[in-house]
Amino acid sequence: MISRQRSRVMFAILLMICISVLASGYTQQVSVADPGTTNGPHGITNVPADEITVVTDHKSPTVGSKLVALGPNKEVVYYNATLDYYSDVDPSPDGKFTVTYVGVEDIPKKQCDDKTRCRRIVIERLNMSTDEVDRLYSRVVPTYGGFQIPYTNRWHDIDRVNDTHFAVADIERDRVFIVNTSSEIITWQWQALAHYSYESGGPFPNDFTHVNDVEVLPDGRIMASIRNQDEVVFINRTSGVNESWTLGEEDNHTILFGQHNPDYIPKSQGGPAVIVADSHNDRAVEYQRVNGTWKQSWVWKDNRMQWTRDADRLPNGHTLITDTHGNRVIEVNKNGEIIWNAQLNFPYDAERLGTGDESAGGSSAQSARLTGRANLDGAMKDKTTATTDDGSSATLSTKMLTAVEDALPAKVLNAALYVMPGWFSVLEVITLFIGILIALIWSLVEVYWRGYRLRLPIDRV
Repeated sequence: MISRQRSRVMFAILLMICISVLASGYTQQVSVADPGTTNGPHGITNVPADEITVVTDHKSPTVGSKLVALGPNKEVVYYNATLDYYSDVDPSPDGKFTVTYVGVEDIPKKQCDDKTRCRRIVIERLNMSTDEVDRLYSRVVPTYGGFQIPYTNRWHDIDRVNDTHFAVADIERDRVFIVNTSSEIITWQWQALAHYSYESGGPFPNDFTHVNDVEVLPDGRIMASIRNQDEVVFINRTSGVNESWTLGEEDNHTILFGQHNPDYIPKSQGGPAVIVADSHNDRAVEYQRVNGTWKQSWVWKDNRMQWTRDADRLPNGHTLITDTHGNRVIEVNKNGEIIWNAQLNFPYDAERLGTGDESAGGSSAQSARLTGRANLDGAMKDKTTATTDDGSSATLSTKMLTAVEDALPAKVLNAALYVMPGWFSVLEVITLFIGILIALIWSLVEVYWRGYRLRLPIDRV
């Protein structure tokens, strides 16, 4: 029988191992460094626009959300952390170094109408070569809604219609609308309840659809990502959703699972096709329209990928992918090989300048005969052939970590990573859980050794 002293030493060693793993993760965090306390240009005019990748994130362990522009060698050429949250960012036709984005800024409590916390959602245009910001539209919203969780960024995506009009994916009110930013008049809107039962998706009305993306198509239709229903829908502005075009099916996670940022590839580029960040399936996937139905035509994933949030097909046939909990943005070539890999915490959206809004010139995988990485049957990570980013065989520890990751429900794991600091990976989450479990067991054992016992409220006779 192990003595109490040896048991205490064993518990202490196990806890120290857990603390060491967490400390190592913190010291090796992959966040893009803050180039200084002052926002503004950082030599961006010396870099060709089509070699700049603009990335937003939703959180950072030290300075909060940021918008950062990276050069071809992953150097920071522009950095801005003025807002509290940044979501969608798109190249703007108003200048080669100009982008439009949607974000959120906190408002002091005393400035809120009802004296509760509130935030301002903004659509802004930024010239990164001059640091000039034009606020195109804004709306003040309460931070809390009833007994709901605190809202942060209620609009995840916008899409430019013309010089004055923008389409908005409105999570708060479960709708898509078009607003005239000059007059601030909403000129068109579609309510999710016109198509979906309130019993579907997430809890109604707190997070019913989580509509997180909108795209105005060349033919005037609106494509929207209805995340909680696992569907991408196509909306005719007069007749509503065309059900025969809907991509995905609620709870059929072999097609889509909690997706983000679908991009439409038109017929002129080999479509109709849609490339999607299939978030809870930890992959980027593309579907081709064939004989009136959607057929999976391309997929990319590796063993590091965790909660993809954006995937864009570039005009050169490469694919730019945002791997949020993998803490990176990667570019894969036509053969499915990683040729560019920028490390940063919690990236959300990534855009390559000079490629048009949502990289409009990209071809479909089918027409360009692109090679992905993964089986096309929707299978998750293959633990027997795990590979690292450079294609080499993964270590046994990597395979074991992948096995544990696959055993956990995707929603639970991604939710845990979301609330943790930005530098947390799957390893840190598992380590923290094990550390808490060890500490709890040790505490219970110590209580037992000190003679405390749980007793029933009524003694037996």
